[in-house]
Amino acid sequence: MKTKLPLALILAATLSFLAGCATRTTPSGGKETTVLGGAVTVATNSFQPPAPQTFAADTTKIVGLGNPSGTKTTILWGLITLHDY
Repeated sequence: MKTKLPLALILAATLSFLAGCATRTTPSGGKETTVLGGAVTVATNSFQPPAPQTFAADTTKIVGLGNPSGTKTTILWGLITLHDY
């Protein structure tokens, strides 16, 4: 019984993580991956400005690295946006 409970929890966590996963190619040639039904979205080669209703953070200013990669990560369906451009 003790081994079945952790196994069931791991299986449930894995299934919930994989639920709603999708990857598509954007018009700019990058990839956009959505996980957990849109709760987390990672887009590469996305140099578009963040939406006005989001808390946006430019990671190039936070970390201080020069070369922007164009990666944009949105968390909680766009409530928080981390972008590198």
